Amino acid sequence: MNEELTNDEVEIDLVDLGNVLLDKWRYLLISLIAGAVLLGAYSLFFIAPTYESTAKLYVVSASDDSVVNLSDLNLGTSLTADYEQLMLSYPVLNRVIDRLNLDSTSDELAKAFSLNNPSDTRILEITATSTDPQMAMDLAETMAEEAIDYLPDTMSTLAPNLAQPAKLPESKVAPSYTKFTIIGALLGLLICAAFFIVKYLMDDTIHTADDMEKYFGLVPLTTIPDSDQVIDLDEEQHRRRGRKRGRTK
Repeated sequence: MNEELTNDEVEIDLVDLGNVLLDKWRYLLISLIAGAVLLGAYSLFFIAPTYESTAKLYVVSASDDSVVNLSDLNLGTSLTADYEQLMLSYPVLNRVIDRLNLDSTSDELAKAFSLNNPSDTRILEITATSTDPQMAMDLAETMAEEAIDYLPDTMSTLAPNLAQPAKLPESKVAPSYTKFTIIGALLGLLICAAFFIVKYLMDDTIHTADDMEKYFGLVPLTTIPDSDQVIDLDEEQHRRRGRKRGRTK
């Protein structure tokens, strides 16, 4: 029996809470729009767009007779992993810095690159990211060329082939204005809803006779109307008296 009462009370509380939020739908809607506009404007005016350019290397080792066999393919797969590890080492990065006359350290430049080796392939993708589309292309292209020139001598292997040169990116990859706008709308809505929920949970004031019965199990004998209700009743009674006088005349 106690469990049923408890469940009923929780259900009533949730219904009351839903009614409170429903009554505040205007504030929730305003917060949703405000959050979307603010975060969307922030991403538009304060976050610099970034661009990506990708160059691809094909790493495979051929036998002396220039016929690729199974051992050559396995060796090419191992070499791809080695290239992936050595390409972002400071000797290669410093060569890229010197060639492009960059004002950055090797550690800073390394953050502009990402390497990817698609599974079951001997292809190494070199992706460079920059706020300048031309720089993104130059970084990817230069990294590929320096890797082809420097790493084969270091690793005592044949040079990989440039399978795909980097090209000038035509569109940005970040930020996504739509994504920021949606996140801002949700944050605005959640913050506003959280404010009213906390306010509701912290409010222990008895507002109605139903609250008295729900929390204390007591049925009040009478209730005192608020001043607005009293004024409305007085005005209604005054109008009724006026109508009665009009009929009497």
